[in-house]
Amino acid sequence: MQVLAPAKINLSLKVLGSRSDGFHEIETLIAPISLSDEIKIEQRSGKPEIAFRCDDPSVPKGEDNIVVSAASVFFEETKVNSGVSIVLKKRIPHGAGLGGGSSDAASTLLALNQLFETNLPREALAKMAEMVGSDVPFFIFQSAAVCKGRGELVSPTRFREPISVLLLKPGFG
Repeated sequence: MQVLAPAKINLSLKVLGSRSDGFHEIETLIAPISLSDEIKIEQRSGKPEIAFRCDDPSVPKGEDNIVVSAASVFFEETKVNSGVSIVLKKRIPHGAGLGGGSSDAASTLLALNQLFETNLPREALAKMAEMVGSDVPFFIFQSAAVCKGRGELVSPTRFREPISVLLLKPGFG
């Protein structure tokens, strides 16, 4: 199975204060954009392991990778006992605030839900996503949204008309 993991932009961001967990309380309007990473996921027979590869050598490997973390959470929460191969083709630049890693993790959860026919609702996947990272739940809903808390409280919304954006990324993060 091959899926696209879209980037996002924050159209507004209010930092409302510090939280006791070390994060900041926020309120933000986020929209997915057409720039995306590509993920190929295949079920593997044999022992239940997660094989991960990426075309970008700067992306962390193994348990340090957010995609691997998302897959681990999925298998742990669903009790699915299978192996999987994940190949990530990066197109979203690092350090641009575009949510590339978070989107890759959410897209992995959505793809595994479909691949293993677990039929979990988006709300259950969003709870898993929350364990992986703050922006990850947003990408589960595949819609523009108002996000609150540390980003895990997602209220999908629609725009009246499409928005055009010119996105420029300087050579630094």
